[in-house]
Amino acid sequence: MSSESWVQLIKQVAEEQGFEVSKGVASFTINIDKWHSVAYQLKINSAGYVQAHQWEGDEESSAWGRAVYSIRSFSDAVIFCQILINSSSIRGNRKSFS
Repeated sequence: MSSESWVQLIKQVAEEQGFEVSKGVASFTINIDKWHSVAYQLKINSAGYVQAHQWEGDEESSAWGRAVYSIRSFSDAVIFCQILINSSSIRGNRKSFS
């Protein structure tokens, strides 16, 4: 399977979990809450792998960190989807302490 099919799987799962997914195939973002580090920028690199960069900015600055995940197979894409599902699930159980 190609990296484009991995991207489609990831996008479908992210949308199902309620994440905001930007348009694009070679580069796109998945965002549920940038201010709590549940945001990723995914890019297909020159080797054909999908790199996932995690949000490291705050309300005043925007910054994507270095790639924290390298998706090189369909199994890796499934594992990354599980990370998205878990991120959504954990966030859904957060309580406001303000």
